[in-house]
Amino acid sequence: MEALTTILFLATGIFIVVLTKRRSSDIKLSNLRSGFLTPHLDAALGNGDTSAIVTLCHNYDDSPLGRIVKAVVLRADAVSGSDGVRSEALKLLIDQAAGREIDRLKRSLATLRTIAMTSAPMGVIVGGLLANSATRTTDLSDAFICAAEGFFLSIMAFIASKYLSAKAEAEVQSVEDLCDHLHGLLLSRRPESP
Repeated sequence: MEALTTILFLATGIFIVVLTKRRSSDIKLSNLRSGFLTPHLDAALGNGDTSAIVTLCHNYDDSPLGRIVKAVVLRADAVSGSDGVRSEALKLLIDQAAGREIDRLKRSLATLRTIAMTSAPMGVIVGGLLANSATRTTDLSDAFICAAEGFFLSIMAFIASKYLSAKAEAEVQSVEDLCDHLHGLLLSRRPESP
């Protein structure tokens, strides 16, 4: 049983490393792509052609800004009224789209937190079961190894969660800044006449 739990803990450790590396790379790439999109988007929004904006954003599907603009721009043209009403309506549309992107950024954090909270207790439980059925001294050492593996995994998941959380918070701030910029651009843009 000790070999099986060691393999399980090792597989979980590898999963933590791969998940952390992948999410970190995704955040870095999305930040870069949003930076590349911004000047093109400014020009496209200034020209006022909605179809050109949507086509441009299709090329930046890996960017949160591209996904937000695609979700907002078609609906933004339907918003009419005074500047105050348009401003509030556009802000609401952008906030809804940004909320989905922020949830997407933080998605893997819940998995890492769950692993961090459950690994140590599971290691202790498995270690306790092994210790209760111990007939030799090596069985007791196997029980301690299971408990130690659980604690190690828990610490590893906690550190990965903190690392990704810091990266995600920086990206969330970047998305919020880009949304403020987008709000200003959309507000200054007049909808196309039908």
